Amino acid sequence: MLVYAAVWLVAAAAVVGLVLAIFGGDDGDTVSVPPVRETELTDAAGQSRCVLITARAGERLNPPVDGPAGARSAQAGFYDQPVASAQLTAAVRRGIIVIQFREGLDGKGVDALKTLQTAIPEGTIVAPNATGMRFELAVVAYQRLLGCPRFTDQTLDAVQLFRGRFLGSGPESS
Repeated sequence: MLVYAAVWLVAAAAVVGLVLAIFGGDDGDTVSVPPVRETELTDAAGQSRCVLITARAGERLNPPVDGPAGARSAQAGFYDQPVASAQLTAAVRRGIIVIQFREGLDGKGVDALKTLQTAIPEGTIVAPNATGMRFELAVVAYQRLLGCPRFTDQTLDAVQLFRGRFLGSGPESS
């Protein structure tokens, strides 16, 4: 079933590319994200030494993957300063993917994360983490966490696949 879905995604991307090639569409706002070399999230996570965690009822993860309903949500975007956990969990409940990195991530890594955020600007938050998380990079969706001990080129595959799978998955997403 997963292969079937992957084939449809690739076919859809090809059609979109063809339509843009025929009718233009390069308005200067085009974002070029790195190509995904792996198509299976669990394989990409394993190759990058990341862990995939699905929270059990009442389990508290760092960074958090859920919070109280109705809280004020952070807006999608790139942040230079840490954002309050309550605002990030509210965003996750709305279906936004939150990518957090430890302070001190090199400029190349931060630039790659900015590019990922720009590719899906209304569905992604990127911000430094101030919770003392054990990961150098963590990606959060509602009740799900991708935690990576190190940021590498392979990590980007896992991040893109995680975001693609769980974008819009929060209970308050519209």
